[in-house]
Amino acid sequence: MLPVHLTLLRADGRASTEDEARAVQDAVWAHAVPEIQLEHARARAVPDGIGLVLYVRARTPDAAQDQARRLLSDVFASTAAVVHGYSLTFQH
Repeated sequence: MLPVHLTLLRADGRASTEDEARAVQDAVWAHAVPEIQLEHARARAVPDGIGLVLYVRARTPDAAQDQARRLLSDVFASTAAVVHGYSLTFQH
């Protein structure tokens, strides 16, 4: 199981709340298909948006990041209002 660290940055510069972080975490779980192999997700409000750590079952860090990217692409492509106004950055 490998961690993937991401940040959802707010476009409007406002601080995110823990309620918004929980809504993002719920959206992640709602879109986590078995092929992603998501084991654990943790979202927290941070000064510039929402910090997200996804733990996925993968052989390499690159594979874990690819799986997380696919999952977040599905979340962003959905009608999940919780991610509108955010952009996604991966941390290395």
